[in-house]
Amino acid sequence: MRFVLFLSCILTFILANTINEKTKNLEENKRIQEQLNKKLEDLASDILNGEKSLKELSLQIQTLNSQTSKLEESAKLQNKELNTLNNQNKELLQNKALMENKLVSLIAKDFAYDLPIPQGYIESEESFMAFEVLENVDKVLREEIFNLSKNYEEVSRLIDEKQEQIKNIHLSLKNYNEQISKLRDLRQKQVDEINKQKTDRAIYTKKLEDLKAQQDELRNTLNQLKIIENKEQEEKKTANQNISKAPNNNQTIRQIGSSYQGTNIKKYTGKKTIAPLDSFVVKQKFGNYVDPIYNIKIFNENVVLRSKKSDATVKSVLDGKVVFAKDTSMLQRVVIVEHSDGVHTIYAHLDKIAPTIKAGKNIKKGAVLGRIKNDLTFEVTQKNFHINPLELISLN
Repeated sequence: MRFVLFLSCILTFILANTINEKTKNLEENKRIQEQLNKKLEDLASDILNGEKSLKELSLQIQTLNSQTSKLEESAKLQNKELNTLNNQNKELLQNKALMENKLVSLIAKDFAYDLPIPQGYIESEESFMAFEVLENVDKVLREEIFNLSKNYEEVSRLIDEKQEQIKNIHLSLKNYNEQISKLRDLRQKQVDEINKQKTDRAIYTKKLEDLKAQQDELRNTLNQLKIIENKEQEEKKTANQNISKAPNNNQTIRQIGSSYQGTNIKKYTGKKTIAPLDSFVVKQKFGNYVDPIYNIKIFNENVVLRSKKSDATVKSVLDGKVVFAKDTSMLQRVVIVEHSDGVHTIYAHLDKIAPTIKAGKNIKKGAVLGRIKNDLTFEVTQKNFHINPLELISLN
């Protein structure tokens, strides 16, 4: 029966640990998913805040280490003193017990000598001498009781002092143990934060790599369709440096993205048109973004719009003709529509393309191009110029 109970306890303990581990894993997976869905700048902010938190933790650990080192030496001495005091206290308590027994015995004897004289007692010379002896014995007993009482009081006082010293040492040792526990917790927190930082940096780096790859793929598609003129390959290679070789924060800012951004951006001054989504927030803005982690300058040629509802329809913002409607390796499904006056609108990261949307088909403003789960990458060009898409559409 005991064995079964013992086995049951072990299984319960293992199960509890497994559940705790799975809960931690679920929480971490949830956090990673949240980080994956964040804007690049928000993720960068989390990384910078994490670095700040790590610095603060490091300072706290350093301070606690210093305090603990001092307390550790004191704790060793106090433990030694505590053993000494406990031994002394043990001896004092034994002496106190002996004194109590002796006092009881003396008081009992003294009481016996103070018994009243029985009725009919007749004094004689012998009885008178006996009373003299008894008085002297009583006097000796009382002196002995008095001295013993004084010693008893002194021993009691010493015991109280030792007990107070022991109490203070216990409080001091408790403080030391609390410091040790706090230090252990801080170190674990530091380890957890470092692991979070590693994960967030990996996500961040992957986002940068994907952004560059997506820009390259979209640029190539636009080049093939003769929508944007191709630049010399060597110039492009120099401008689009691999972010895996990103410099540290103390180095000069480099650039990822198009090298034509200084001259090939055009401001849109025409009439506003409808947005490609009914309700959305801007997840990624058009233009320059200086990455605070690797000090890389990124030029966003498009905007990323996050739909406020899932499985949202994507609409053409103007009348035009579909010139591209295909699956791609990096941008999922892409639709490009040609409009009047050399304007092209690009809709990328579609989860579905509408069955009626084919290259060469003429469509009206508001025509459904496809659907997205969450994010739409939206880009606008005009005769080799890039336009900020948010200048073209209405944001109400």
